[in-house]
Amino acid sequence: MNKRIKKAAGAIIGGLLLLGASPAYAISASTDGAAAWTDNCNRTKCGVDYVFVWVKDRKADGHPVKAEYEKRLTGDVDVLWEKRGNGNENVSKDIELGVAAIKACEYINNWPDDCSGWSRS
Repeated sequence: MNKRIKKAAGAIIGGLLLLGASPAYAISASTDGAAAWTDNCNRTKCGVDYVFVWVKDRKADGHPVKAEYEKRLTGDVDVLWEKRGNGNENVSKDIELGVAAIKACEYINNWPDDCSGWSRS
């Protein structure tokens, strides 16, 4: 085999290994008062493929914040709240199926929530 073919084969195999190692991709969304993001824990780092959802309150206004996220395999939407106030963040339990989309929302009592759009991986 010549050098060029070996190099190409090595690049293709390396790329496929990287794709297999981390099937979930980090995504994020935010508003003026809320931030939501995912953090991956792949097989190399943790021995299993999990995604964690985070939400953080970024504004001292008395409004709780939440992350809404869509599970990759089922399409179910779940919610993670942070109600302790500005500067605090909360993390979900591990989500083995992965996250397809996420949005950040500031809960405003008796008004529509202030939400970002859906951010997709």
